[in-house]
Amino acid sequence: MPAPVPAACNCGPRCIGGRSGWRWRWPAAARWPGHGQRVSDTRRRERNAVAPVKKKKGAGHWMDARAGRNERLQHLQTAMGERGMSALVCTRNLNVLLASGFWPVLGAVVAIVTPEPRVLLAVPEDVGELARAGWADLVCPYQAGTLERIGAAPAGLFAVLGKLLEPLVGRGGIIGVEAGTGSLPASYASLQVYGDTLRAWLGASFPHATQAPADDLLAHQRMVPTAWERARIGVSCELAAAAFREGAQQLREKVAETEAVLPFREAFVAHATAHEGVCRADSYFYCMSGPHAARAWASFQQSRPAPVHRHVPILMHCNSYADGYWTDLTRTYVLGKPDPRLAAIFHAVQHASEAARAAIRPGVRGRDVDAAARVVLTNAGYGKYFPHGLGHGVGFSAIDHGEPPRLHPASDDVLEAGMVFNVEPGVYIDGWGGVRDCNMVAVTGDGCELLSPFHLKTEDWCIPI
Repeated sequence: MPAPVPAACNCGPRCIGGRSGWRWRWPAAARWPGHGQRVSDTRRRERNAVAPVKKKKGAGHWMDARAGRNERLQHLQTAMGERGMSALVCTRNLNVLLASGFWPVLGAVVAIVTPEPRVLLAVPEDVGELARAGWADLVCPYQAGTLERIGAAPAGLFAVLGKLLEPLVGRGGIIGVEAGTGSLPASYASLQVYGDTLRAWLGASFPHATQAPADDLLAHQRMVPTAWERARIGVSCELAAAAFREGAQQLREKVAETEAVLPFREAFVAHATAHEGVCRADSYFYCMSGPHAARAWASFQQSRPAPVHRHVPILMHCNSYADGYWTDLTRTYVLGKPDPRLAAIFHAVQHASEAARAAIRPGVRGRDVDAAARVVLTNAGYGKYFPHGLGHGVGFSAIDHGEPPRLHPASDDVLEAGMVFNVEPGVYIDGWGGVRDCNMVAVTGDGCELLSPFHLKTEDWCIPI
């Protein structure tokens, strides 16, 4: 059945619609006049008679996105109520995704969550069709640029935001805002960031309202994905797992690291394209082999044009996404049989992974899970070669080491059922190489679910030559 929209709207003739005052509209893929345009009775009957959009397989279709709406908005409503917020304003793409189920492309989207709760989106007018993939109650387009003015985006956005926020905080109230630093996942070649500009506009436009930092509120919301969000993260993991399985079989000696990643990326694209529930997906694969892999503990990975060789560690790292839900995964391979040293490190790292997963359950602190893996590596003689924390929150972003829950020797974060994070023990020895096993897990009522159940044993890491 087509989704309902309001019979009238204050956002102007280009507004895509919402849910207050119900009327049937065309399915998302069709075109129809805006609220401000006159429609004949015949045209209205034709519009309402259009067959409903057929539900696709998979969880990425817009009708499925709405299935995840209630649980997430209930959590946000509770958190806002505890702080007395009249509105929560989100501009960072991972928080817009959290609030609306829609992952912005260029970051020029603002989501407003109201106490009811309802979700209001201000979007560039060319993003309106994509924005329907989420569960927003109202999607209001603005002109991001015109031939008459350069840099029309802020003015157009603020005009829409003013109309949306006036009923909520025009006479005062608390506006939750993003105020701290943070890591943003890359959804395109560049991202729009409003920062202080938006907060200054809010202060000038609504002088009777108070702005309150909501960064910790949003971080806690991201820390425990809903069942629907966990399923979406699971889809991302499945696509990456398929890419690892197929790409590893095509590893060959004397191929450059920069070329070795191509079969992994191609397999990911093929599987993402074939998945009917995925709209936007991409991957970042990196290969670091031999002594170069000793640097894989750094804050970024980099493939070189240097060739890979047999009998040395070949560390393959992946950060990938499907519709804004991310992975953080690593496997370490070897062409041929590993020598005794490499085989011993393979065993130690895999044992550390297993020990960490066995320690995961609700109520356990992040430092205790880190310790479970670290003691295994220390007892095996490799403790000093494990220079980073064991893991961090993954899902709405991939590589923010401050995203809770943090598995770190100094972490007091307490695990809760539903949390999703990575577990990545590793050994990195200068002049020799590096081995890492990075998996993703979800905390269950009495343990954890492995979201990346592929290539878990030494024999899986050994590629025949």
